Amino acid sequence: MSDEFGTVSVKRGDRAREIELLRQQYGRHREALTQMIPDAPTEQLAAEYQRLAASIDDSLQKLNEIDARGTSSGFAETQRMGTTPGNRPLVPSEPVTDHGITNYDGPADRPSNNGSRMLLMLVIGIAVIGVIGWLIWRASSDKKPAAAQVIEQPASTTSADTAAAPAATPVPVPVAASIRIAPEVADYGTIRKGTRAVRQFEITNLSATPLTITVARSACRCLYYEYDTKVKLAAKAKEALTVTVDGARAKAGSLNESIAVTSKDDPNATGTIGVRAVIK
Repeated sequence: MSDEFGTVSVKRGDRAREIELLRQQYGRHREALTQMIPDAPTEQLAAEYQRLAASIDDSLQKLNEIDARGTSSGFAETQRMGTTPGNRPLVPSEPVTDHGITNYDGPADRPSNNGSRMLLMLVIGIAVIGVIGWLIWRASSDKKPAAAQVIEQPASTTSADTAAAPAATPVPVPVAASIRIAPEVADYGTIRKGTRAVRQFEITNLSATPLTITVARSACRCLYYEYDTKVKLAAKAKEALTVTVDGARAKAGSLNESIAVTSKDDPNATGTIGVRAVIK
């Protein structure tokens, strides 16, 4: 049987199937775009969807035109050969030479644009699919909540910046006091008018040298101290300080006094004596 049997019908059928596959793909993408238009986050994106749908419509129209031209050309080819598809004569009617070789000259080669047109349509289809995929990804990314903001890392400090920056002022380290007073505050409770109350405080010399202790006078002039300020307190030694509240000289009400304790031998030898009482 000849290899050319049914050639016209087979080529035309393959082309029709390819056109139909493209038509189905365009139809699916157009339907997807149509469904995405109402859900578009912005009017600009919805207009872009509509533009792509219109582009797909143009591509479908071109496919229809190609399909129509292919059908008419196939019919014309069939009429020219004088037979229906699939019924071409198996033996050519031209005379045979003495050597038994057919002296039949086939039709001259004619350039055909069907292959280039199909390739162009495939390229257009791939481009449209890529654009649709990008738009879908863009729409989904726009709807997602904004991610955590990126924390900008500070730029590395150059030597010039270091030289321009002012030197940090050193924080002074507090110096420990040379004396300790315990307790810091003594509560005398309620003192009747005309009576007296007595409490004792302990002064400790924390330094390595003897100190002469000085106790300031009270603001109320109602406190009395029993302490020899002429004798130096030895290093690391302790001494008792008796403080008396005279209710006759104090005003009625709450009594809150803070008396300063210092030493002329050491500027760090500072402390306070707190007295709390209620005079009635």
